[in-house]
Amino acid sequence: MKASDVKPGMRSIDLDLKIVEIEDSRPYVSRAGREGKVTTAIGEDDSGRIKISLWDKDIDRVKVGCTVRIRNGYSRLFRDEVHVSSGMYGKLEVAE
Repeated sequence: MKASDVKPGMRSIDLDLKIVEIEDSRPYVSRAGREGKVTTAIGEDDSGRIKISLWDKDIDRVKVGCTVRIRNGYSRLFRDEVHVSSGMYGKLEVAE
């Protein structure tokens, strides 16, 4: 799949993206009361750019310039923009 093909509410997304930008992380508290951090990265392929939600331990693994592979991810609309994430059931792999 390509970045330009991703629409909100999709499941089973497989993407290979080069990271071009990463925002500063921010804290969150889950509905269950668990604390963590989240950030948004921008990834691109030959079709365009898309935002990626990075959670907790994945934030420290991803750097600008690396390539990430999202397997079995999902997409959602957040602040009127499409974001992809590996979520609980997917996997985020980092290639240098």
